[in-house]
Amino acid sequence: MKNMIRLIGCLMAMLGYLPAASAAGTQPGLIITNPSKSYGVQIGDVLSRKIELDLPAGSTIPKGGLPLKGSKADGIELVDVAISESTNGDGRHYSVRLDYQVFASSAKPVVMLLPQSGIKVAAKDGQETVLAIPQWPFWFSPMVVSSSGKAGINMQAQFRPPAIELGRLHFWLGAFAFLIAVGSLGLLYINADKKWLPFMGGAFADAHRKIKRLKATPGSTKEAFYHMHAAFNHWYGGNCFAQDIDTFVQQNPRFGKSREDIARFFESSNDHLFFGHIKDASEIIRELKLLSKKFRNCERGVA
Repeated sequence: MKNMIRLIGCLMAMLGYLPAASAAGTQPGLIITNPSKSYGVQIGDVLSRKIELDLPAGSTIPKGGLPLKGSKADGIELVDVAISESTNGDGRHYSVRLDYQVFASSAKPVVMLLPQSGIKVAAKDGQETVLAIPQWPFWFSPMVVSSSGKAGINMQAQFRPPAIELGRLHFWLGAFAFLIAVGSLGLLYINADKKWLPFMGGAFADAHRKIKRLKATPGSTKEAFYHMHAAFNHWYGGNCFAQDIDTFVQQNPRFGKSREDIARFFESSNDHLFFGHIKDASEIIRELKLLSKKFRNCERGVA
């Protein structure tokens, strides 16, 4: 009667009606966790078994004590073996994973077995014992419930994939490349200071370059004002003074938006050069750097 009950339990576990995931091993301290599904397995599937093992102090799993990777039995191959260990009180806890891949085949559903294997354990006194890992049954399900015959007869001709029309992609790629080039040139035109670049050698651009190189000293402030006045004289066609601002703007409309800044420059220049109102040199250089850059942008038509 007990054997009958045990047989029914095994059949129900194989059919998936009972959870067959975890089971305590026959040896103390050994826990075997089998694959979660024991049915519907097909060729190529990988089934993993996990073994948890607690060993007392001094006992270890020696080199070569695990099942050999690549070993085969009845069309089932052990394709990977992984082990990890950690301390467990005075002893060691081992976790072993065995990955089996199914290469066997059948024309109808059939029960197959993960092979029996063992783990060697070396005690502190050097004696070795083998912990047995029993077989585990599962249902193999064929992809076709018949014989597939000769493979050559069923082979299908291979065709090249259809070509993709790249004309539109080339058009948009060229368009985006053109926009990137134009944008880069625009940023270069707005921000570049190099004199050798085309359209970069304007009077205020030259003044801005020279003022940027000046250090904040009383003598350098006069030089900075001189460079700015030279740029105004260049655009005006003669000596340009504060009373000539309106005429200057009428002649050069691109500077119209900066009329207040121009007036502020001439006021600051008169205070510094003619009326002797001395300001901090670093503040004057900083202000003239900003004004020269702004007038340079007007000169380039980007302000």
